[in-house]
Formats: sequence, C-alpha cells, structure tokens
Amino acid sequence: MVFLVSKKQRISKAGVKRRDVIKCIVKVPQLDFLVVASQKGMLSVFSSQMRILTSTSIPDTSWITGCDYLSQLKRVVAVTERTIIIWDYKTQGTAMDNCFIIKPVEHCVICVCAVQRPAELLVKDDILLGDDGGYVNMYTMTSDDFGLKQSKAKKKAQIMVIDSRKFKSIRRKLHEDWVVKVKYFPALNCFGSCSLDSVHSLVLDDLRRLEDNTPVREFSVPRGVNAFTYCGKANIVVTGGDDKILRLWHPNINTKPVGKLMGHLFSITEIVTNEKDQHIISLSTAKIFRVWDIQTLSLMQVFHDSQAGPRETQIFTMVFDNNHGTLITGSAVIDIYPLTRVIQDTKQVPQTHERSINVLIYNKVFRQILTICSESIVKVWELETGQQIYQIEDAHGPNVELTCAAIDKNGFHLATGACDGTVKTWDFGSGQQLKVLPLIRESTVNEHWLMQMVYLKASGSRHVILVLEYSGTIKIVQGNEGEVYLCITWELPEAVSVALQGNPLMSLKLSPNAKKSNGFFPDVQLLLDKVPVKKSKNELPLKTEVKCFDLLRVEGYNLLATASANGAIIMWDFESATARHIFKAGNTVQEDGEELLGINGLLFLYRGAVSERKLSETSTDSLDQPSDVNTTQEVESSFASIKKEAVKSETDTKTETSEAKFTGSPTLENKTLGSALLELPNQETERHSRPILASGHEDGFIYLWTITGDLLREILPFTKHPPIPLTALCTGVSSKTLFAANKEGHVIRWHIGSFLEDPQDTNKHIKQQICWRAHSAKIVSLFYEEEKCLVVTAASDSSVRLWHAPDGHYIGYFGQRRLFELLESADIILPCDVNEIPFSIRDNSKYMDKKQKFEYPLVLDREKWKTLTRSSLSLKKPGPFEVDQDFKFFKALASPMINKHPLESFKSGSKDTGVVFGSIPIYRVATPPKIKPIHTKDQEDSVDSIGMRSRIISHSPSRVVTAKAAKAAKTLQAPPF
Repeated sequence: MVFLVSKKQRISKAGVKRRDVIKCIVKVPQLDFLVVASQKGMLSVFSSQMRILTSTSIPDTSWITGCDYLSQLKRVVAVTERTIIIWDYKTQGTAMDNCFIIKPVEHCVICVCAVQRPAELLVKDDILLGDDGGYVNMYTMTSDDFGLKQSKAKKKAQIMVIDSRKFKSIRRKLHEDWVVKVKYFPALNCFGSCSLDSVHSLVLDDLRRLEDNTPVREFSVPRGVNAFTYCGKANIVVTGGDDKILRLWHPNINTKPVGKLMGHLFSITEIVTNEKDQHIISLSTAKIFRVWDIQTLSLMQVFHDSQAGPRETQIFTMVFDNNHGTLITGSAVIDIYPLTRVIQDTKQVPQTHERSINVLIYNKVFRQILTICSESIVKVWELETGQQIYQIEDAHGPNVELTCAAIDKNGFHLATGACDGTVKTWDFGSGQQLKVLPLIRESTVNEHWLMQMVYLKASGSRHVILVLEYSGTIKIVQGNEGEVYLCITWELPEAVSVALQGNPLMSLKLSPNAKKSNGFFPDVQLLLDKVPVKKSKNELPLKTEVKCFDLLRVEGYNLLATASANGAIIMWDFESATARHIFKAGNTVQEDGEELLGINGLLFLYRGAVSERKLSETSTDSLDQPSDVNTTQEVESSFASIKKEAVKSETDTKTETSEAKFTGSPTLENKTLGSALLELPNQETERHSRPILASGHEDGFIYLWTITGDLLREILPFTKHPPIPLTALCTGVSSKTLFAANKEGHVIRWHIGSFLEDPQDTNKHIKQQICWRAHSAKIVSLFYEEEKCLVVTAASDSSVRLWHAPDGHYIGYFGQRRLFELLESADIILPCDVNEIPFSIRDNSKYMDKKQKFEYPLVLDREKWKTLTRSSLSLKKPGPFEVDQDFKFFKALASPMINKHPLESFKSGSKDTGVVFGSIPIYRVATPPKIKPIHTKDQEDSVDSIGMRSRIISHSPSRVVTAKAAKAAKTLQAPPF
C-alpha cells in the first residue's frame, strides 16, 4: 500500500462558495503553502497544516479555469474565460484593494502556467496561457506594470483594470484543438502544452519557438492528451488521455514511447509524479487512482474515492506534495491521501531479525551497526541508509546462541561470545574468522554463559578481550601472534561475598602476570585481615555474583566498576590502588526479610581533554538472559548487619564506602604499567572533571556516584507511568547527554553537561528533556550517535529502530525496503505498534519542580511497617484485640495545626450487654451547668428515645457540640420513667 487510504484527511470548508467546486490547486514548495482557486472566483492560500492563511472573492467574474504562483512578483495569477487576475495575497482587504484585472483576451483562456526562472535584477515573471483556439500565449509582467513601487504616501491601492495590450506578449498556434494544459519544466528549460488533437497531441520545446515559425517537437497520441507530467530522476515524460493508456516518452524522442502502462478503464484526466519514490499517480474520470512504479513499470496500488457525494462527481485537480508525502485532490472538498511510509512503514510490527535481539553494537569508524539475534544470526548494517552489508549464520556452530559481542576502537576486529563460553575473533570488514577460544570442558547450565565483553586491544600481534561470565567471574581472553587459539590469562577475584562476611576492609596484592602479560591489569590477590566465618552453603550471602561492569581508561584514571545482583558496587581503582564497596543506605526494598536492589547497567561519565572510552562505544550487554529476567535480586540478612556496622548515622542520602588499599609490588615487569598503576592523577588531569559513575536500577532510579563512593544525585525518569526497571544506559562522546531505556520500551534523555562541570554544586540540575515510547517490549540495548543526532534501539520484539535524538521522531527500522531519510521531518511519525506521542519536559513543568512544599511532610515508620510484612504475618496472625488501634505507618515531621485541647469524652455502656449504641462517646461540655456523666447501669438502661437521640447528635466528626445537642444531653440527668 503506497497510500494509506484509511488515514485520508478531508477538508470540507475549503474556502469555496455554495455549490462551488475547486478548479485548481498549486503547491508552492519554496514557501510550503497551497494556492487554491474555486470555479466561482474564490482564491485562497493554505498553510502546510491546511489552515486558510488568506482568501479573497473576485466579484462579477466568469468561471476561473486555472491559477499559479508568480515567484518573482510574489503574487497569484488566475485566469477566467476572458480575463487575467493578479492577486496580491499579502495585502489585507477585499478584492477591490489587492487585485488587478487584465483584459481583454482574444480567445477563451483554458489554462495558465508561470515560468519559473532564476532571480534576476529586474523583477518580472512570464506566464503561459492556453486557449480554445489552439494558441499558446506568453505574457511578460514586471513590477512597474502593477505599481509595486508606489509612494508610501498612497495608503490604499485602488482596483485597477489594465489593458492587455500594454504587456509584452507573443503567441503561436500549436494545436488544432483546445489547449487543455500548459506547463513549464525548469530541468528541461522547455514548456509543454497538450491538446485533444491526435496529431499535435503534445508539444515540448523551448520558449523561443513561440517567437518564430520553426518546427516544434510534437508527440502524436491517438485521441489526444488530457494530462502530462515530467519525472526528473527518470528523465521521462508521461502522457495520458481518452485512450486510457499511459505512455512514457524520452524528452528528445517523439517517434515512439519507451513504455506503456495499461489498466485504466476510463479516460485519464490527471497525472502527477512522486520524485522521491519514483512513482506515477494517475486519475481517471471514474475517480479511480492507480500508482505505478517508473523503474519496473508495474502497478503498485489501486484505490478510489468511496466517500463521494452528489456534488463531488468529478475531481478537477490533483497535485503531489513532495515536502510532506501527500496526494492532494480538489473537487467540492479537498482530500489528502498520505503515503503509507509517512504514517507507518508497514502494517506489521517492524522486524529486523526472526528472533529477539541479543546484541547491538556500533562501529563508529565505519558508521555501521552489528546486530545478533537469539538464533545466532549476525547482521551488519549501514547506519545512514539501513542497507544490510552481510550476515553470518551459526557463527559459533549449530544450536549455540551468541550472547555478547565487542568491536575494537579501530573498527577492524570483532569479538563474539556464546552461551557455552566460547569466544571468537573476526575481521569486521570481511566477516572472516580469525581465532577461537575452544570449549575446554562440559560445564553446568549457564556456568560459562558470557554476558558482556570489551575489546581492550586488537592488533596483529595481540588480542586482549575482557569478558564477564554468568557465574560473575571477570576474565581476560588473550591471543598472541603465532598462537592458534585464544586462552584465558587473567581473572578478577570475587570480593562481594568476602565483604559481606565480615571483611568490609580488604587488602589486595598486585603482582606481575603469572601466565601472560596482558598490559592492562596485574594479578590481584586478596589479603584478608580477618578470616571469613565459614558458613554452610545455605547461609552464604545470596546474589553476590557480578552482573555488569564498566571500564574507563583515560589519562590519570584506570577504573573498573562491577555491580552485583544484590545492588553492591565494587570500584576497582588501579591508579590510586584502592577498592571501594559502594551502596546506598536505607534504599532497598524488603521482601521476605531480604534486601533487594538489582542493578542492570553501569556507565562512566567523563569529560576530559583526552578521553578514549573503552566500553561505552564498543561493549554491549546481553540482557535476554535468565539473570536479567529476574526483576529483583536477593541478599542474605548478613548484608544488612554489615551495613549497620558501617553506617554511623541513618539518613536517606548518606552513602557508605568500604575502602581496601592495595599493597603493590614495585618489581613489575612492565615499568610503564607499574608507573601507571601507582601514580596519582597529575595536576593537568585535575583541571578536568572527575569521572562520575551512573547506575541503572530495578526500581527505576539512576544513581550518580563519585569514584570515592559519594552519592551525588538520584534521578527518577518521568514516563507518565509508575517507576519501571531500567535496562540500558548510554551517552555520547562529549557526555553532555544521558540516555536510558526501560523494560516498557521507553527512551528518556537528560542534559547533564552543566552538571558534569561541577557535580558538587547543588544548583547544577539534571534536566529531563524528552521521553518517547520506542518499542512495545523491553529494550535490550541502545546507543547514541552524537554527530548525526541519532539514537538506535534494539528490543526483544526482534526489531532495531532508528530515531531522531532531539525530538524522538521515528525514522525507520533496519530491514525495511526503503532507505532511511535522515532529514528531520515536522510530522510526527510513529511505528504501528506504538501509540504514545513523544513528550518533552519544560523547565517550568510541574513534573520537574522538585521543591515541593508540604505543610505536614510524612516519613515512613519502618518499625511499624515491619510488623505487617509477609514474613511476620505468616508466623502469627494477631487477634482482633491485639492489633494496635493507634497504628500508623507514617509519622509527621511537624505537628498538625489543630486545637490542642479538644472536648473531653468517655465511653458509656458495656460491650458485654450488646447495647446497640453503647460504645458511642458522649462529650463533656465545659459550659455551665456541667453535665454529670452516667455511671450506673440502671441509669443507662432507663434512657428513653430522647436520650438515645442526644447521643447520636453529640457524636459529631467535627467535635462541635451545638445548643440542640446540649439541650438533649440535659435530659440524661432526669430520673428514669
């Protein structure tokens, strides 16, 4: 479907009179508006949003037969049967004030066309007229002819009738019948005129042929030509007429058409071209549209106007708007048919792979992206066009799923990792396999599942790759020159469980690599001051394995941050020889007695003079794995006990760090590495901003940390939904913009440039700029191309999509038939599976106002909340009289402003006797005479109906005792009946 007919827009109030029809529509591309002329003399100018900008009514005129726009004079020309009308649409007022009428004209004018020429010093325009005598006339009009250079003292221009003999004009008879249409093609520098004459059906020649009698280039068509057009890209002239056949001609060959398109059953009245897609749209008298492909000469779509009423029996004009991709027709109304690709690329959900996406990485050197699905099909695409370059199937063998990949910084080498722990290196340009890390032994389920990798170095002599296994082990896979296979040469020790078992401070020993020198990290060994308490398997801390990491290697910094499933972050700083345990106090969700705070992504934010990011541009996460399906992670209660020992004061914004100093060996084989590991950042590096670590959590928050473990900011994305777990983070080369994606398919963008200049300044805010729905499923990865302002997202719905970063406009998906158009469009285009329009957050928006002032702010009372947790209630269910009646989950920080001395009350009656209103309180009134309370049961039983009513009245929610209630209360002192 080339045109989405179901999305047709109809303009009923098109500026026409009663029982009037639209005779001509002209698109002015340079000004992006439409000129519309009705048959009874209404001239209107419509904006691109189809709103009437200005209009006028020509009085006492014959029917208008055509119109056009004069680009030099900035006026509209329209023709009737005997006159020429020049309308100054920019001047306010009626037709008496802004119109000129040129007459007489010798023959009845049928059509008009303006000659589009480059701007000249003399402001003038040429117009071509076709009449019923077969003549083509050309009039030359200048600004002096219409008094455009009048004195400013003349306040209002009067209506003026100008004699046509005052204009320079030439004419020549070219046809033996009416001249139906006349057009000018700047690309050919020729004019064209058509007629119902079977011999002189179409004339296509230079304007100079109107001045002489030399032969002109004529095209003969049986039964004449009703409409014609020219396609610049294909260099084809298309004609159509009463013989119902579309003929394609070369402009310089008039003897025989180069092609014919047959299919219409009625006479062809209008023909337009879609230059961008190389399509021909033809219209017949039966109001049936046919769309043809110029290159293949095939029929692509047939549709008709099914909403035609009695007055809409004929379509008089048709134009195609190349700026907005719409087909516009004029009858009694204006109908607008949008291209399907403008509304949606396909009625089906965009699909890049057959299965869900596991990997999305970007090669910024070649401007290509690589995608891998769960069927282990590797595809490489051009970023700017969306064309597929090549693909690799079963890269690690049959039935072996690829889970992660990385590209080196030079863009020439690719590394892939699989679920069985195998690693392969490839030549990115050719897709040829280089080396492989074979499967050494059979492993348990998901033990060696590779989740993330980073290409540290790729050269002819050495390949160094940092990988993360599902078990939480971080290793270096290395291959040197002359070696057939890759091998594991380094491993990072596990430190989270040691810290949670009573070792918050750990000493580490750095020593030269025992196996092979990798040039990046020395061997690390734990030197524990306190021997960890041996516990059974069931008593060990849960979810301590590493689930994601990020790496930053720039001048002065050599950082490796790892995040565990329980929310703990370990900052390995090899420059200052320290390791820090980072977590936020009092910010975990409690469930079954365990604290849950999962982390799904880490990202370093750094703005320095020399920044060579190793991870943010080349690494990728495999988020479709069993570990990422769990929305919460568990840790044993010992985590909470260690946390209490480290915390000195319980506040919601304080962070706890446990530092562990390295004891480095000075006898490193690599002196450059040793000096780089032991030297502190120099003074030049200090001038630049320090690195900031961003962590995306399951609770939907983004936390920004310093490398020393201080919490700087807490960011909660606003998506018009409750907090959604985050799945991916990314930023650009300059780190001015931060992007995040969540499990519901949203993409959120923040501006963090001013914040990174001085993170300690509390006045520097992080502003959310825009949020849009990119997918209907979980986004597994995304990246930001800062130079082109593009965002690419990959989701579990098997699609990879391209977006404009500033406004979230949809460009297309990788795998579609048409090429991408990176030009920003003013129209909002959405995929067919997304119905949420992108929304931006203004600075004064209520959602960004964090300085909310509450009169009585509340704080969660955790001690009382614990009594109603699922674990506590499952042990013993309290009885009806054991529950605290004054139970509150929140305690106020300020006392409520109410009367501190309310009326005294007491409860009368007995619950055992079962009196209906026995427990309703009675208030003591302080005014004399004082009312004595009832103490005896005999007095209570003797209360009559009046006394009972007095109790009901006195029980007021507002605690206000009226005079009527006080009078009724006095009856309680009377003796019983």
